[in-house]
Amino acid sequence: MNYTAILPRRKKAPTTRPGVKGAGVTSAIKLLKGNTKGIELLNADLIAHAFAGIGADEVPWVTGFAGDVATADHKVWFGSSALPMPRFIRDTHNNYVCVSTFKRAEDGKYRRRKDCWAGLWLVLLDDIGTKIQPEALRLAPSCLVETSPGNFQAWLALAQPERNQAKAQALIDGLIKAGASDPGAGNLTRYGRLPTGINGKAKYAKDGQPFTQRVHVWEPSRRYTPEQIAQAHGFDLTAAASQPRTPRRKPSDSNAGRPGYLPILEAAGLYLEPIRGFHGGHRIVCPWHDGHTGKDQTGTAYFEPDERNDMKGGFKCQHGHCTHRTIADLDWFIVRLLAGRDAA
Repeated sequence: MNYTAILPRRKKAPTTRPGVKGAGVTSAIKLLKGNTKGIELLNADLIAHAFAGIGADEVPWVTGFAGDVATADHKVWFGSSALPMPRFIRDTHNNYVCVSTFKRAEDGKYRRRKDCWAGLWLVLLDDIGTKIQPEALRLAPSCLVETSPGNFQAWLALAQPERNQAKAQALIDGLIKAGASDPGAGNLTRYGRLPTGINGKAKYAKDGQPFTQRVHVWEPSRRYTPEQIAQAHGFDLTAAASQPRTPRRKPSDSNAGRPGYLPILEAAGLYLEPIRGFHGGHRIVCPWHDGHTGKDQTGTAYFEPDERNDMKGGFKCQHGHCTHRTIADLDWFIVRLLAGRDAA
């Protein structure tokens, strides 16, 4: 196979902070203190190391944008191929990379979609230090980034990309069940933050300036097999991969294909406004916003049924607590809401 040339910069790679002795000794990781400057790591360098040996028929995927993530337009999440690096990846932006690579769709264009999935290259353990206890990190990370004050994303680079989609998904699901990652990281098209950039959420700003991310650990040679990751977190990957995922049930009286959701959401006080420039898209308050950080009510959208979603409608919440939720979850919420109203 021909390979796309992604060459790491010929520069001596920084090491982790003193105290990291190897895999399985995460309690020895010494985090940077106070205002200590983080390890300098270019976004291009992380991508070069993480996706070294990538095939000519697949691409890494990135996105980047300025401002507050909570109020950003949904279009900023579309992103594009990282080859070449897009101009929207800047030090002053919120910058993201996907855990997987993708191949061309039927129209000849690369797409960040499950049907275009090519392989899993990175494992993301999200919200370490806040939602997930640091002790849940059983392996020393390849890269550890402080993405907001006291909150970290840990990257585990794979020794070889996992090309079996069922096995890759079983690995991600197993880590969530083991309590090692937030449920928001539960799919193969998931974004994680690149090392260099900002967290533009207004609540993290200080003196009018956004929070600047810090790299605490960078060990590009530290890589793991999916089996090593699973074993460290106490589950059998082979057994997990052999069990089919249980599909979500859909309520028999679902109204997802009908326009009745908008008045129902409005009556429930959950409707906000139409999404400008996106026909059929509407900003709503997430029904599960109590589980969001700070109970944030922004960052959720409902999409009216049309041909783009097979006339089923769509639901998307950008918060880690809810990114796994789909229109099926909203179906159930609406049915329960109506049932409760009828009972009353």
